[in-house]
Amino acid sequence: MRVTLIVNPAAGCSRGVAAAAMAAEEFARAGWEVSQALTQGPGDAIELARAAAEAGCDAVLACGGDGTLSQVLAGLLDSGIPAGIIPAGTGNDFARTIGLSRHPRHAARQLLRGKVASIDLLQVNDGALWSVNVMGLGFDAQVTLRMNGRTGSGAGLATYLIAVARELITYRPTRLRVTVDGETWQGPAVLLAVANARSYGAGMKIAPMAEVDDGRLDVVLVEHIGRLELLYNFPRVFRGTHTSHPAVHIWRGTQVAIETLDGPAPVLVDGDVQCRTPLTVRVSPGRARLLMPGAREG
Repeated sequence: MRVTLIVNPAAGCSRGVAAAAMAAEEFARAGWEVSQALTQGPGDAIELARAAAEAGCDAVLACGGDGTLSQVLAGLLDSGIPAGIIPAGTGNDFARTIGLSRHPRHAARQLLRGKVASIDLLQVNDGALWSVNVMGLGFDAQVTLRMNGRTGSGAGLATYLIAVARELITYRPTRLRVTVDGETWQGPAVLLAVANARSYGAGMKIAPMAEVDDGRLDVVLVEHIGRLELLYNFPRVFRGTHTSHPAVHIWRGTQVAIETLDGPAPVLVDGDVQCRTPLTVRVSPGRARLLMPGAREG
């Protein structure tokens, strides 16, 4: 088995290289032939994955966060070569959805016992971008922009919650027009998420019923509510119980068109702000092949 690890050295506050080394040891111990390639900037993982496939690798594994994985999957589109992930990002939310350990050694061992399956992808603006996890705009995108502009080495849930608290001070609703399979909603909203998987933001179960292989995208919209009500209900998102709140709307469909009525707004794509509104997102059923994990040890 020949595998290439596409390593994002900046992932998870520079944990990517160490995570790759631990995973590579496990794979080599099992007899896999392992090579590594480091990304140096945005979009590198796409080209590195494409090159690994052309070189005859049996699998290409992203060692980073959800964004690194979505780029690797984009590079492998229609190649027949499966992708995989060694979690090394800030949130590692896609790993949560598929039951993959967030410890690199344990994740590698799960992949050694795993199997390849077909999963859906989200096609953005006719393939200009691809998403494997969750897209979002409004409050969540602003929080991510705040996190990306921070200094220091913190990562994970604590850092995210600090960014949430700071963003609440300046929070303003986003006026949206959203059309899901022909059904339109318009008005002020806290946030909008388009999900292929269940969580983002280091464990926020924004779309708790989402499945990565059901041929549907889940659209979750939170209408404008006051700061105190938002703060009071925010913990429910981590339990996935926010869906019963009267301000929450959920659609399951195959296509969504999104407009922001006060001008273009930043859009979060698998952990990074990568585009702006307006945009169209379609589900691409079974478009990617992914090495899914076996059961965890113990």
